Amino acid sequence: MLLCYIIQSTPGLSLELFGGRPVLLIPLAMSIAVFEDEIPAIIFGLICGLMADNGFSGFMGFYGISLSILCFIVSVLMENYIRTNLLTAFIIGCISVPLIIFLQFVFFYILRGYGDIWQYFLTHYLSRIIYTLVFVPVFYGINRFIAAKTAQV
Repeated sequence: MLLCYIIQSTPGLSLELFGGRPVLLIPLAMSIAVFEDEIPAIIFGLICGLMADNGFSGFMGFYGISLSILCFIVSVLMENYIRTNLLTAFIIGCISVPLIIFLQFVFFYILRGYGDIWQYFLTHYLSRIIYTLVFVPVFYGINRFIAAKTAQV
């Protein structure tokens, strides 16, 4: 988590594509929630969210609350209703990443009354969503490997 925070928050460490840098802590939290029970998923979501708040949102608590809730929902779904595999993890990422980033856009740009918001969304937020989604399979693979190793012990 700390490494992802450093990479996403330090200018020059992560490439900025079309005006957006990835929010690596969202797919990390979601991929952890895929393999964990509810309480650890909430805790990891909260920690990743607070780190993302510190690096991106400027409002402490937005990502923390959002990721905690989403990680809880993902954990419950994966334990009870959905099989854990790359496809389902990618579908969850394709729903949760745009949802959280779009909610941030709504709360920090639309509700504040900025002008020309859709141009800003297309030039900064859309690229951030797409760039973040690229890391969903990467973090799924890492967490699957870790979950398999801890299950053997």
